[in-house]
Amino acid sequence: MKRMTQSEYLAVPENYRGVWTTERWDIPDWENLRKKYMGKRTLMVYDKGTCLLVEGLSLEIVDDSSWKKPEEIKKEIREKYQEYRTEKGHEPHFLECAIRWNDTLETLETRIALDFDTEMDDEIFFYCDTLDSLLSLADKSGEDFVIAGYFGFGVYED
Repeated sequence: MKRMTQSEYLAVPENYRGVWTTERWDIPDWENLRKKYMGKRTLMVYDKGTCLLVEGLSLEIVDDSSWKKPEEIKKEIREKYQEYRTEKGHEPHFLECAIRWNDTLETLETRIALDFDTEMDDEIFFYCDTLDSLLSLADKSGEDFVIAGYFGFGVYED
């Protein structure tokens, strides 16, 4: 089953997506199958040939309307980073955040390091060496995940 967000679905040109409205009385047992297809969103894709995906059968569309946009997350992280540095007088070691996997769209609460302290490897999910590289994780980049939410900055305890 292909999983995608509603935003991704709506970004597909209308020629490749739609809602199933065609009655198919030529299909055996259509009367019983009808409820699986009629009114469901559809998507044409190329996967070793052209395929029609149907919502609920081979396509899942996840509502992302309440998710924070990447620019909102980056702005929040940037502001909280500056607040932390001003208040504490030093760089934070890590960001506690939620990430969202690009393929499954599931979230995970984790830590992303802003340095490479190998003694803390068990607590760190990912390493960044600059604030800019951390902020880039809020966008779909070359990684398998995006930052989906901010919890706070912190330092390793001795």
